[in-house]
Amino acid sequence: MGSAPRRSPSRKAPSRTSPGPPPSADPDRHLARNQHMKIPATIFLTALSTAGPASASELSAAFNIVRKGDMIGYHAVEVTEEGGITRTETRIRMRVKFGPVVVFRYDLASIEHWRDGALQSIESSTDRNGRKMNLTVQRTANAFVVNGSSYQGEAPLNAIPGSYWNKEIVDAPVLLNTQNGSLVPVKGADLGQSKTPAGEDAEHYRLSGSVDLDLWYEGQKWVGAEFTIKGEDLAYQEMDDTAQETLFSEIGFAGS
Repeated sequence: MGSAPRRSPSRKAPSRTSPGPPPSADPDRHLARNQHMKIPATIFLTALSTAGPASASELSAAFNIVRKGDMIGYHAVEVTEEGGITRTETRIRMRVKFGPVVVFRYDLASIEHWRDGALQSIESSTDRNGRKMNLTVQRTANAFVVNGSSYQGEAPLNAIPGSYWNKEIVDAPVLLNTQNGSLVPVKGADLGQSKTPAGEDAEHYRLSGSVDLDLWYEGQKWVGAEFTIKGEDLAYQEMDDTAQETLFSEIGFAGS
């Protein structure tokens, strides 16, 4: 899919707390053990729009989610551009087993639409151990109108979806939880170069506040994450090109 080579995973212990999805533990067959200047969002996403679909697709990414050294699921993001609209589709799937019994399930599917660097809408659905959560977000002239399982109301236009793919998240004052619409105040810090969970050097940022989340980027491309949720440490290790392409095909992403 993407044109840049991917990395070989390493066993680096994760360490931060995030508003993201909860843990799980039984990799699907395609979750192979792979070999593998901040700029304003308006400028960044406008550049994607003018550069065309190939540039947008370079931001697509897929990760193995690792818990206690085991792969428990995946997080996949496909970014495409057509007719001035940047479309981002995210899928997350996790399973935790105790012996043969699945004790935790998590599935999320969401779609974002952007135009000229401005978020236009979000639609998402989540199933967390049978608990259903839904979210719709629509842009108006002065605010986002949020209809989520945890929050219904307005959100400021400087809120950024907590979907990680957009590097502008590191400067966002507020994250919009793409599970349920809740608003999460954060403050970002640039930690310089460090190793990603896959063992490669990249730009390291930390979001702190009511959540703590470590993110890595290579230029504008998201390449890793670490956080802790409900006492469980999770690490995102980027898949190689072959594993990403296989996963995208299996989950039905259009660009696969």
